[in-house]
Amino acid sequence: MHRSCLVLLSLLVVSTLGFGQSASNDSQGMEALVAEVRQLRKDLQASNGNALKAQVLLFRLQVQETTVARVSQQLNEARGKLADTQRHRTEIPERLKRLQDALDNTEISPADRKQIQYEVSASKAELENLATEEQQRQTAELQAEEQLRTEQAKLNELEDRVDRLEKDLTSNPK
Repeated sequence: MHRSCLVLLSLLVVSTLGFGQSASNDSQGMEALVAEVRQLRKDLQASNGNALKAQVLLFRLQVQETTVARVSQQLNEARGKLADTQRHRTEIPERLKRLQDALDNTEISPADRKQIQYEVSASKAELENLATEEQQRQTAELQAEEQLRTEQAKLNELEDRVDRLEKDLTSNPK
């Protein structure tokens, strides 16, 4: 009987030790799983953050590209208007010369002479107005060029940021 109690007691102790080890292993396994889930959550949050940054950056890049295209178009229009004004301004001296030659003709009637003198005065006034207009158009062209440089610099900065983000994502894939 003494022996059977001893065997029973030893079985009880061994099973308790085995159960304790099993609980300890289960606890360590659970802690490892929790740590892995936490790391996965952290990686997912970082990935979502990077995706959001990329989307915002790409949207801003598209908007800036549209802005650069619009400002570039404005610059082209300003250059076209300036060229038209300059071309028109070079035509007026030729017209004035023809009118002056007509005035030098002694065979024209007084009514025609009066009409030609009126055209000469109008052409001189138009020439003065075109000089002012040309200065304004040159100023508009310079402003458009400056705005294009500014918008292009913003676009370049955004492109650099996209490149850096792409480099960061390829060097640290998570």
